Amino acid sequence: MDSPQTIYALSSGSLPAAIAIIRISGPSATEVLQLLGVKKLEPRKLVLTKLKTSIKEIIDISLVCFFPEKESITGEDLAELHLHGSIAVVDEVFLFLSSIKGLRPAEPGEFTKRALINGKMDLLEVEGLADLIASETKEQRVQSLRLLKGELSKKYLEWRKELVWIRAEMEAFLDFSDEGDVSQKAEKNNFIKKLSLLIKNIEKDLEKGITGERLRSGLKIALIGAPNVGKSSLINTLLNEDRAIVSAHAGTTRDTIEARLDLGGVPVTVYDTAGIREARNKIEKEGVSRSKSAAKNADIVLSISSARKNSKEAVLDLSKYREAKIIHVFNKIDLVKDYSRLKKRGFGVSCKTKQGIDIFLDNLSREVKKLTASSDLSVGPNRIRHINHLRDTKDSLELAIEEAKKDKIDISADFIRSASVSLGRIVGIIDIEDVLDEIFSGFCIGK
Repeated sequence: MDSPQTIYALSSGSLPAAIAIIRISGPSATEVLQLLGVKKLEPRKLVLTKLKTSIKEIIDISLVCFFPEKESITGEDLAELHLHGSIAVVDEVFLFLSSIKGLRPAEPGEFTKRALINGKMDLLEVEGLADLIASETKEQRVQSLRLLKGELSKKYLEWRKELVWIRAEMEAFLDFSDEGDVSQKAEKNNFIKKLSLLIKNIEKDLEKGITGERLRSGLKIALIGAPNVGKSSLINTLLNEDRAIVSAHAGTTRDTIEARLDLGGVPVTVYDTAGIREARNKIEKEGVSRSKSAAKNADIVLSISSARKNSKEAVLDLSKYREAKIIHVFNKIDLVKDYSRLKKRGFGVSCKTKQGIDIFLDNLSREVKKLTASSDLSVGPNRIRHINHLRDTKDSLELAIEEAKKDKIDISADFIRSASVSLGRIVGIIDIEDVLDEIFSGFCIGK
């Protein structure tokens, strides 16, 4: 196997900036520092020094730090150059690094990929880091940090360790089952009991996986209703900006408008849709079709109506959206004297006077948190990949129990082996190559 090349990249933000950090990782990291005129450094200690080219021209006066492979995040010798964040300075350093044989620019996520390969991180921790970088809200940040700290990895590795132990016990049971002092029935029941308990724990995590994925990717809220009931006004009120065109003329919104919103720490995408009515032309027909599609894919549907009694708007059929949480909102309460009759059916608001908006938002935030919260405080999976492997694990364990009940312990043990393999794939112990490209494609170059 060829020795890894030494890689380098800018690991801080866009230039110009106050500080620019360049990372150099690989077997030639120490040599690179020497070529830049840096004397031997004490590990993990920042030192102010002059960086020089081969012709002794000073590039910059910067802080430099060196991490030996056993103490670095990549599992390789790692150097960091904390430069002044000038485009000219960074370009000069890159030009110098590119002239050194054996060095090349890093690919997206390659520093983290090397950390994974060298055992400094596991696959769940890498995904936690990716989620942390992409996090938009507090709740997303908290969830991703728990993954990054290895809480979920620890739980699944313990489950896998238990499965390995149960399988070993089964193998021993098969070897000594002919001895008279061995109670076969008791041992078999003990295996089934332990596997059943593990299945229950997996089922709890599968439930948490739904809420975890919702939190990671964000909830979808669709605003639907007849034309001119104030959907665009409501989305502008939620965003506190004029994102959608507001007009007294019915049918102003012809397409679905998306907006990102933070509700109680949960990321939400709000869809302002075209008014649903009998379409008068092809363009409006397409808008209505997209509105219905957005509502069908939503986690929460806000059914917007006018608070006025004499409204001629059509009554919408909400039976198609049973999988979503339906919340009724009655707009334009500033135009009616008494809207108490509406309180039992939903929320009364006025986008014009902002009356009822705070109460509506508080309740909407609570519904959003319900859909992304778990009654169990332990960390759970948050990706479809995790959920699929957990389901495979559960299926294998259920088959293992069936075979054990038939006294086919050898076949049961083989299904347990399959279950442990599925758990191992979540953490990245087994067959991780098929998910590496997908995960690291979302990383920036210097991470």
